[in-house]
Amino acid sequence: MKTFFISRGVALIALTSLLVLLSNTSARACAACYGDTTGSKMGVAADWGIIAMVIIMFAMLGAVAAFGFYLNYRAKHPLPDYQELLGEDPAPPQPGTTP
Repeated sequence: MKTFFISRGVALIALTSLLVLLSNTSARACAACYGDTTGSKMGVAADWGIIAMVIIMFAMLGAVAAFGFYLNYRAKHPLPDYQELLGEDPAPPQPGTTP
């Protein structure tokens, strides 16, 4: 069984290497790697893409932090009992038990 997984891994590596070698050279790097993109449409688009990813990342981290603060608040301030919300008296303690 181990030889099957080893041969499968070798085949996957060989196929990937073959496809990379046979691919067009322009597919190996983006156009930004070929020259200066300052002021070009592609450079401006890349800048906006980076800004959007940073904003989304901070929004997600802020949401996780806010949820943590909410859990911390709820741990310190639990909700009242259901009977207290209805205005009913809680059940009296049973005889022989200490409240």
